[in-house]
Amino acid sequence: MQHLFITLAGYNAWANALLFEHLSELSPEDFAAPRPVNFGSLAGIANHVLLADRAWLARFTGSGDSPTAIDTIPYPGCADLLAARRAEDARIVDFAQELDPARLTGILHYQAMDGRPMALPMAAMVAHFFNHQTHHRGQMHALCGECGIRPRDIDLVFYQRQVSEMEGKKEG
Repeated sequence: MQHLFITLAGYNAWANALLFEHLSELSPEDFAAPRPVNFGSLAGIANHVLLADRAWLARFTGSGDSPTAIDTIPYPGCADLLAARRAEDARIVDFAQELDPARLTGILHYQAMDGRPMALPMAAMVAHFFNHQTHHRGQMHALCGECGIRPRDIDLVFYQRQVSEMEGKKEG
């Protein structure tokens, strides 16, 4: 299962890089414009994902920034948000590569955002972590289309194809 999470961490960084290429094409007004979606705007969704990633990584590792809320916009501009996103994606890759497979059979004890103590299966929470990112990337991908930008496909299969092609070139 650790290998799957390493793959998903690489995919996450790849998909975010592609998506942020498109988000960077938007005007600051379009990026921040109110929309009838969770977290109110593209900026709101993108910041939410970053903050949620930080919260989960702090729960998984016991280190790093642990936000007290995941519905704020600490990075209203796309450029600053992209820099923070890249740094977080690097942390996610490191986390997945260093994850002790034995931990995946255990229970993750943590506090929910509302302070309630939680105890849930570690493997399921790591899976949720990656699924959450994919869910919100899909929202942002669709909103780019509404803004007149045709974003590239960011499905996992396209990442896997690219990785396979790169590995084939290394061997050849």
